[in-house]
Amino acid sequence: MSSQIKTFSNQHQLPRLPIPSLEESTTKYLNSLRPLLSSKELARIEQHVRDFIKPEGLGQILQQRLMDVDRISPHNWLDDTWWIKKAYHEWRVPLIVNSNWHISFIDDPNTPKEYFANNNGVRPKGQFSEWQIKRAAHIIGRMLDFKKLIDTEKLPPDVTRNYPLCMYQYTRIYGVTRIPKPGCDELIHTPHPAPAKHIIVIVKDQFYIVECYGKDGQRYSDGDIEIQLCQIIDDVLKANLDPPVGVLTADDRDSWAVARENLLAISPQNRETLTFIENALFVTNLDDYSTGMNLDKFIRNMFHGSNAHNRWFDKALSISVESNGRAAINGEHSPCDALIPSIIIEWVIAEPTSLNAPISGRLTTSPRRIRFMTNNQILKNITEAEKRIGLVIADSDMVMLHFPEYGTHFIKKRANCSPDAYMQMVIQLAYFMTHKKVVPTYETGSTRQFLHGRTDTIRTLSVESKAFVEGMGSGSLTAQQKYDLLQSATKAHSAYTRDVSNGKGCDRHLFGLRLLLREGESHQLFTEPIFAKSQEWLLSTSGLGAGNRLSGSGFGCVYPNGYGINYLSGENLLKFGIESKYSSSETDSNVFRQNIVNALKEMRSICEHVNGKYEKESRL
Repeated sequence: MSSQIKTFSNQHQLPRLPIPSLEESTTKYLNSLRPLLSSKELARIEQHVRDFIKPEGLGQILQQRLMDVDRISPHNWLDDTWWIKKAYHEWRVPLIVNSNWHISFIDDPNTPKEYFANNNGVRPKGQFSEWQIKRAAHIIGRMLDFKKLIDTEKLPPDVTRNYPLCMYQYTRIYGVTRIPKPGCDELIHTPHPAPAKHIIVIVKDQFYIVECYGKDGQRYSDGDIEIQLCQIIDDVLKANLDPPVGVLTADDRDSWAVARENLLAISPQNRETLTFIENALFVTNLDDYSTGMNLDKFIRNMFHGSNAHNRWFDKALSISVESNGRAAINGEHSPCDALIPSIIIEWVIAEPTSLNAPISGRLTTSPRRIRFMTNNQILKNITEAEKRIGLVIADSDMVMLHFPEYGTHFIKKRANCSPDAYMQMVIQLAYFMTHKKVVPTYETGSTRQFLHGRTDTIRTLSVESKAFVEGMGSGSLTAQQKYDLLQSATKAHSAYTRDVSNGKGCDRHLFGLRLLLREGESHQLFTEPIFAKSQEWLLSTSGLGAGNRLSGSGFGCVYPNGYGINYLSGENLLKFGIESKYSSSETDSNVFRQNIVNALKEMRSICEHVNGKYEKESRL
């Protein structure tokens, strides 16, 4: 992956995130309300908008305040000032299910057959395996290699056909950890390149430092890392096990903040242990069990572990490897969005694991166990946390769908649609099939063409998407008419997506304006119930590209009566991760999964009726 162009060479020329005009954002906002409101209700909101944006109105004052924020922000008015704090760190719910995401890897092609052939891949609890150690060591080594690409600026900068993209998020992955604080969390300060030379390996809830580099600064070979992992397992199998302190990272943030302060007050040793964990480049979790070939069970383990044991959810990146070698990554969402780690993982697992990894002969260190001193209060904290976490996990209905009948090749060649817009209409139609209504829908839109840009909201629900899903259920419309509605809906969605990528979304802009209200200031634009209602994302969605080397991905729903849906759009395979809550009488992940299949088939049918039969090609 060599390149003449340095990783961060485009940063200096990236434009700043723009501030849209009041007219642009309020028009976009009003249009998003049209499928939700009656004409009378809409007229009332239009009056609020006119009052808000009028000369000398409150909107004009807030807009000028936002421009001042932009002028004093070194990089980005949103990211420098509010985003991490308001979107993530002030949210006090547990990271598991609610905020952290997961991305699971395809099986390594060199996996010995017996690991999946026996007992459907399920292995007895309490056992580790040689293959697990080999694959974990290889993934660790490749993760270190990718860090070197970033640190030496040999990773080519990401670009689109039209413009370069910001690479800043690549510096917010290695060595980054969130720490709990009452009311609002923080990220530890991690300079780039991350200076740590170690990772943390968690086995049976015990913590080990693994040094990854020799005195010459070169990383240890995969074989060297294998040796260290074997030493850890040998040690933990005969060790007296400490209480599972890592479970506390899955508790609600205020409870964990209190427990962490309790830990630190017990002994200076706990500060040292926490510092090793928080400074580590990343965490690798070796599970002494495997969930087998059942994809739903596997992704649930990768999402939250076995009642959150054997994990440290505050790390930006944690790799988990089951005893059959199946692996995934779990990420803390605040420092970077899941797209960047998905790119890293695609690179990491592109190279299969060697069954005979070389040993360098340079290894001069052994892994070191680090421990927490605990007391009765900490043991009580852990017990109470396990109870609360158990309820969160038991309520999470996470399933995966692999749809092999067609993919983006068909969508582009036969449907003649943007693949992402088509996938969004699949989700819209599946929701309508399930619930007989339309709802506000969030899709992650990238603003990485701007310096330190992250995301804005693509409001998928539109007049056109509503007409499409209603039309698909109509017995009086022809296939051509339904296809025309699909075309209108996908074109409208693509136009909105382009606006968002160009910094012209409305949600982050209105968010900034609202935060600049001072005491005693208010406006009906913000206090009108529909303003909050239009942001109740009962469908929270995001795509991660083709994901050819990923077996699944997912995150939790935002509202308890909604769905969280992540999707991977491969050329001949579509994958959906779907999460909802068992406690909601309105939602059902299995029903929704089946209706995604139904929507995919019905949409294929109308496209083929209009554009001709599609024969799936055998393509790489």
